Amino acid sequence: MLITIALIIGVSAAAAAVTGFGFNLVSAPVLTLMYPPRLVVVLTLVLGLASSGLLSLRQDIRREVDWRVIRPLYLSSLAGMPIGLALFAWGPARLLKAAIAVVTAAFAILMLTRFRPRLRGTLFETMTAGFVSGILSTSTSLNGPPIALYLMARGLAKNTFRANMVVYVFLATATSVVLLAAGGSMTAATLLLTAKLLPVLVAGFAAGVAVARSLSDRAFEVTILGFLVLVGLLGLGSALR
Repeated sequence: MLITIALIIGVSAAAAAVTGFGFNLVSAPVLTLMYPPRLVVVLTLVLGLASSGLLSLRQDIRREVDWRVIRPLYLSSLAGMPIGLALFAWGPARLLKAAIAVVTAAFAILMLTRFRPRLRGTLFETMTAGFVSGILSTSTSLNGPPIALYLMARGLAKNTFRANMVVYVFLATATSVVLLAAGGSMTAATLLLTAKLLPVLVAGFAAGVAVARSLSDRAFEVTILGFLVLVGLLGLGSALR
């Protein structure tokens, strides 16, 4: 079983190296097919923190990030995180599993169809995106999709979009990890498993950086998104049985 989870983590890290935010989106729905959703949320948040941390160290990321965009998104996410924590602590496991599957499949389908919302970037729109992301972060670990859709609607350049995603996901994930640890959800067994998987994550990240140089963005995107649609639908079917 450890080999299987290591493979999933490696592939997820490779996806994150290319997209800037795909680690939890790839790993969480697959792992819920094998593990309890609460364990998956904690594990993917901690590993996702390492993944986004590695990305944040890159010079091209730090150079392109726009704090005027990140700051209100992150601050508004803080308001949603307590709600997500309540869902994580008291929500039925089947509901958490279904939520992870639905968010994954819906986001992948929207991206495959090249759906792009149109937003004016008002304070209300910004706070809504951050608030929803905060709820999803502490309940499912999937804080990226609402922010990705919001940033695409703002029409940001590719490099700026990627940099903002990386930094936002790092901040939201770090805060979620702290809140879950404070609530007693971070067990020694989970931390030990995380430590065992970190070398695989680093290797997958390095492989993703290499793949990004030889594979077109759209080809990689279609492959990953098609996979996510399938996994999301399978996860939803499993949760509803």
